[in-house]
Amino acid sequence: MPYESIIEKLSSKKSAERRKAAKDIGKQKITTLSEELFNAYLEEKKDKRTWETQTEMILSLGLIDYKPALSVIEPIVFLNASHDMITYASAQTYVRLKRKSIHDAQPIIELLKFGGLSLVDGALNPLAYDKMMPPREEIIELIQLSRDLHNHKDYERGYSDPRYGLAAACAGWDKKITEDFLNHCLATAGMDNSLIHAAEGSLKGKYIALR
Repeated sequence: MPYESIIEKLSSKKSAERRKAAKDIGKQKITTLSEELFNAYLEEKKDKRTWETQTEMILSLGLIDYKPALSVIEPIVFLNASHDMITYASAQTYVRLKRKSIHDAQPIIELLKFGGLSLVDGALNPLAYDKMMPPREEIIELIQLSRDLHNHKDYERGYSDPRYGLAAACAGWDKKITEDFLNHCLATAGMDNSLIHAAEGSLKGKYIALR
């Protein structure tokens, strides 16, 4: 989609078109439209009904690494709402904007220590989607903090297991560190086929096609 068309759709009266434009900016990593997307989000967030479009805008601001967006993402993260898609998206963007590189999992560890379900679920996703490669010590801490997230106080039947992102990311890490965790996921996944698929793939050292 030509950039002019994306800019036009960002200001469309149709939420679906604004959402599509935002998604294209993130997918194509169009950093030259960072300010346009950020300004569109500032306008979008005034209407609570358009949470789906806001979610895509937030995700794309992280994917294009637009650091100034932290000023509006951080308050959402620290509000820490559960069962909330905007919080889920904001956690992913917070991680992408705060980390120093794909080797830095400290922002994820920070959120795991206090986050509700939406926050921890979102925080773990960039590990797999971005194929992050944290140092050994951080991997061990991630596993310790995430091992029993299926018992999180906010977790309810019907929601995706928040360990999915971590389990999928283990495909690229030292199996000596991850094997016990992955087998634990398999033993406690219940009927969550996504988690089972992720853990099985990682035990074979293969990244799965992410959900």
